[in-house]
Amino acid sequence: MSAMVHLPLLKDDECEDWVLTTLFLNGHWRKRRQEVPFYTLGLTAYLDCRDGSRSLYRDQAMLDANNHFLGSHFQALFDLVQAGMQRHFEEPVHLASQAAWPGFHIYQPHPVFAFPVAKIHRDTQYRDVFPEQVFADSDVYTFTLPISNPDGSGLNWWPEEGGNPVFVPYRNGELVVHDGLQMHQAVLNCHSKLERITLQGHAVRKDGQLLLYW
Repeated sequence: MSAMVHLPLLKDDECEDWVLTTLFLNGHWRKRRQEVPFYTLGLTAYLDCRDGSRSLYRDQAMLDANNHFLGSHFQALFDLVQAGMQRHFEEPVHLASQAAWPGFHIYQPHPVFAFPVAKIHRDTQYRDVFPEQVFADSDVYTFTLPISNPDGSGLNWWPEEGGNPVFVPYRNGELVVHDGLQMHQAVLNCHSKLERITLQGHAVRKDGQLLLYW
């Protein structure tokens, strides 16, 4: 999948409701950088699946508790994401039982977020989450659903190796899906009054279905 897909899912008032839910759960946020207000709500493979069997991600009780917690608060949002992706891909879409479910990136306003501080990267977390499985490039995806999006926030995306990046602006309630294997970089632009909150996740095609995880 070399193209990027945009799927409108939520209206502005629905985004506001999910933002309020996320903010209400701030006692469960995990701070990911000591020097800046960057948090996640939920486990994520790129941060929590780094140390093999010793990682939080490999603790089945922790993983089950994480998914139960997210499902108890965000199942309706997960259902919308699954339904939207199912309509687009025309195949079954489910939450992965053996991995952490999609969760949230949360950036509170800070002057440094006006600058390109996010890492340029490819999403290869599937190799850690599903180490026993080999996936074709066409069977892996990354998605982002912004629910609180400062002006100028979005994604730098390199559609061609060695080429120039394309800036993709995010819009509240619009699910953005790409393969995650092209170089990309979050453009935060979260330095004034509005927090940047996005539902984040990945998908793999396995056993005739797409499995969502983070």
